[in-house]
Amino acid sequence: MIVFDLIFGFLMVFAGRNLFWLCVGVVGFLLGVQSAAALGFSSGGMALLAAFALGILGALLSISFEWFAVVFGIGFLGGGYLLISMLSLMNILPLAAPQGMNAWPFFVIGGIVGMCLMVIIFDWTLIMISSLLGATLIANAFNGTEGLRELLFISSMVTGILVQYLTLKDTAAHEDHSVRRI
Repeated sequence: MIVFDLIFGFLMVFAGRNLFWLCVGVVGFLLGVQSAAALGFSSGGMALLAAFALGILGALLSISFEWFAVVFGIGFLGGGYLLISMLSLMNILPLAAPQGMNAWPFFVIGGIVGMCLMVIIFDWTLIMISSLLGATLIANAFNGTEGLRELLFISSMVTGILVQYLTLKDTAAHEDHSVRRI
């Protein structure tokens, strides 16, 4: 799983805005991994298969219904996943929430904020969410000290934002602004 986290993490950090369909698939995969236990798959091949199926479904839906898939798949699902991940990193919300503590309200709040931002400022939200998700995957792939993981997270996130901003700026210079494309 570490290899997939690193590969998808680097792809999302450096090309998340350009490969938005990959972002939707990765978010589907991440949510599939985390929700496999809730679906009755505690570990092993069936959990990985369920996660992979959700990832493929997310990628296929994003190709078929681009705008909806990007706004919902990256905005809502990515925003929800990010808020849950950030709260667990800050030890506010354990990643495996204990009985009596429900993580869904936090997921929905993060999702609504992410979806609204996707509609209002599409390119920048896509850059921010893909950079944050990619940096989270990269940092979680390493078993180093907490300080080293935080440094890796911050440097990956900042690098991703800068690289994607430069490609956005370069694309905007060569693109006709009369037609907005995803």
